[in-house]
Amino acid sequence: HVVSQEAFVGILYVVATAVTILVVDRSPQGAEHVKKILLGSILTVGPAELAKFAALYAVIGTLCWFARRPLLAVSGETRPAGRSMVTVSIWDFLFFLTFGVVVTSSVTTAGVLLVFSFLIVPAVIGFIFSRSVRVVLAIAWGVGIAASAAGLAGSYILDLPTGAAMVTAFALFLVLAGIAKALVLVDAGRRRTHLLHAVRTVLALALALAFASSLWLIINPASDQPLAATFESATGFGPERFLSASERDIYESAGRDSVRFQNEVDRLNAKERAARYQGEPLSDEEIRRIASYQQSFNEMTRGERFVQDVLRAKARALERWFVGLPAAIISFVGLGLLLRAFWRHRSPGGNIEELARTRNSVVMTSE
Repeated sequence: HVVSQEAFVGILYVVATAVTILVVDRSPQGAEHVKKILLGSILTVGPAELAKFAALYAVIGTLCWFARRPLLAVSGETRPAGRSMVTVSIWDFLFFLTFGVVVTSSVTTAGVLLVFSFLIVPAVIGFIFSRSVRVVLAIAWGVGIAASAAGLAGSYILDLPTGAAMVTAFALFLVLAGIAKALVLVDAGRRRTHLLHAVRTVLALALALAFASSLWLIINPASDQPLAATFESATGFGPERFLSASERDIYESAGRDSVRFQNEVDRLNAKERAARYQGEPLSDEEIRRIASYQQSFNEMTRGERFVQDVLRAKARALERWFVGLPAAIISFVGLGLLLRAFWRHRSPGGNIEELARTRNSVVMTSE
């Protein structure tokens, strides 16, 4: 058996990333260096860097264009007909050399995650819809531009890290492309089959997530419960229902005070930003006063949230039996029923029944 080159590339990438993190971890600002390696700082790119990247990518693009035939040949087959292994190895080396130049020159600016998203996701989306190189390139370029714009817009509107937002945008475009391919660009029969599979998959994932969250609530009610918190926020069925009247008053009062203190912090931040960019600069004394107020309000906010956390943990010690245990049982039974239906569908008898139904429908249609 021959191990594929992609496997070697993946192994080298993982090992190199791990070694880099180990080395950077010893530096005084190791966490920031790791974050920059993964996500980069694409918003800080200046005109000089843009010109450098444009020139470099133009050279690599021109080289790949003139060598497109042998590169496509060695990409599609392990050893194309009429070519020796030496020739194939040379073209492979040229491809990986240009690939490495693109990656290493871009990682410091865009980050590892975003660079690989640019290199892989648009091409995958293109291949989902076509096998023609020209069509794939057109789709990949369009998707790359659209996903980049969507990621930048989302980062600006939601105040998110730019690199992570752009990577997430690429992932969403890939999911949408898969959905479009499976549910839109197919005939009616296959669309129904794919839709049924999609519904079952989503339902199974939801039940598995509910079961895991319920089990975690039962085992460790005092820890963070993100799914339970989301459910409580959406339904209004909060943990205070499992507290006594006096504890409920303390919990709700702490919540109101926490919101009020956080609003004060936000107001001071807005005042400082407005003075910095729009009005007269603040004096050193005013800056120190604002910083002192912010620190005080932040400490009071943390205190109120600590009170809420203690009472929430006490409430969830009861909630796990009245909510967590029934939810775990229901989700477990639901998963069992889904698995049973899946195996019945995959069994020979299930396939025969499906073929019989299909034949009967065809006969009725012809009549």
